[in-house]
Amino acid sequence: MKSLFAGFVLLLFASVLPGAVFAQGLFQGQQDTLVGTPDNPLKVGVGIKIDQITGVDQQSENYGAVVVLRFEWTDPELAFDAASLGRDFRVFEPPAFVKYAAELDVVTPAFVIHNQQSNRWIHESAVAVRHDGHVTFVEKSSLTLQAPHFNFRKYPFDTQEFHFEVVSVFPSQFVHYHSLDEYSGLGDMLGEEEWILGNARALTSTTTGLSGNESDRVELVFEGTRHLTYYTIRIFLPMLVLITVGWALFFLDEYRKRIEIAGGNLLVFVAFNWAISADLPKLGYLTFLDFILQCMFLMTGTIIVFSVMLRKLKTSGREETARKLDNYAIKWIYPLGYAAIIGYAVFAFLMTS
Repeated sequence: MKSLFAGFVLLLFASVLPGAVFAQGLFQGQQDTLVGTPDNPLKVGVGIKIDQITGVDQQSENYGAVVVLRFEWTDPELAFDAASLGRDFRVFEPPAFVKYAAELDVVTPAFVIHNQQSNRWIHESAVAVRHDGHVTFVEKSSLTLQAPHFNFRKYPFDTQEFHFEVVSVFPSQFVHYHSLDEYSGLGDMLGEEEWILGNARALTSTTTGLSGNESDRVELVFEGTRHLTYYTIRIFLPMLVLITVGWALFFLDEYRKRIEIAGGNLLVFVAFNWAISADLPKLGYLTFLDFILQCMFLMTGTIIVFSVMLRKLKTSGREETARKLDNYAIKWIYPLGYAAIIGYAVFAFLMTS
């Protein structure tokens, strides 16, 4: 006799997952002999192998990937006589396996990719059933995934965390997931030049599933750091040149020339700010690079105001006072001011979590 719960689950999830790879089977026979019951949950191994990273969109906080998913489980109800068939296994396309499993009224593990944002384009997929009821499902597909764990506070010295989350449709008491570590991780040719990706690990946990109950989750978590050579050459080296030029301005006796050059530097900092903000979302907090740039912007503006003040002192006959203030700024205020800014930025942004 078929279980009432199985019929309820079939009706509930057949409507929300019309395109799912796996169908939901019905329970039959005695509860203590069936797979997929609270007394004997279906144990499913999940492997997640990312072959390619097709792109990382920082503004949208998502990334594209080509991934190989692997599911393995064993159900004696799927066993068959290898001698009569003439081979040890059967191979199905997923729709054919759905029909085959439904005819046998067995439980099969439906899943969703929890942080999926786009359609999943399936390149290849197949299901192999061994004579003892062991099932292996493999799928290669491409899709876009949400990356809500991005935090740019330490940008560009940040380390970002990427997730690929597979969640069971069934509650944990009926289907239990565990990770297939040997089939999980990152490929050798990811095709991503901006990021250095690594530290991949498969984690198992539970979360609230589509049924509203706790469901098992297997997620591949990996980290990415940036190639700092790019930022050193394109951003930090020009910034160092601009700081040096700003300091060299104090050696000009003509205050009007100082104002003109400092004004040009001010425009460069505005351009820097726009270029950097174009790569990031509209954040509600400052990043490390934002803080440095804004401080440089303020320092350059202060140089202009300071030069105007010195010129005013000179034209009013107080040139000696102007020279003393100028000398004090050259030796102490400007270099120590930048040292304090960088030291504070390192401590406040990079040294804290």
